[in-house]
Amino acid sequence: MEYLSYIFIFYVGFYFFRLAENHQKNKWLYGFLGIITYYSSSIIFMLFLKIFHEEEIGDFDFVSITMKSFLIGLLGIFFLFQSLSFIWGRKKKNKEKEINKIGKE
Repeated sequence: MEYLSYIFIFYVGFYFFRLAENHQKNKWLYGFLGIITYYSSSIIFMLFLKIFHEEEIGDFDFVSITMKSFLIGLLGIFFLFQSLSFIWGRKKKNKEKEINKIGKE
């Protein structure tokens, strides 16, 4: 199971790396940002469980807690990836419109 998490983290970094590469941004920074986002959202979820839902942790149901934190981490990186893609894609379209105006004036 541990090897699957390493493979998953590799692909998270890889897709953020490719996204930054396609939009001419700092590739390594955004690759590591994807990995940090996954871990931080998982840790924040576990802290949320510890503070507000202690009875769920007291049952020693670590498999369901692990699966829930994995899904929360996946949601975190999905929303970050989609928002970065949307923002950078919008800026790219605005630059193309400005370039087309220059030749027509």
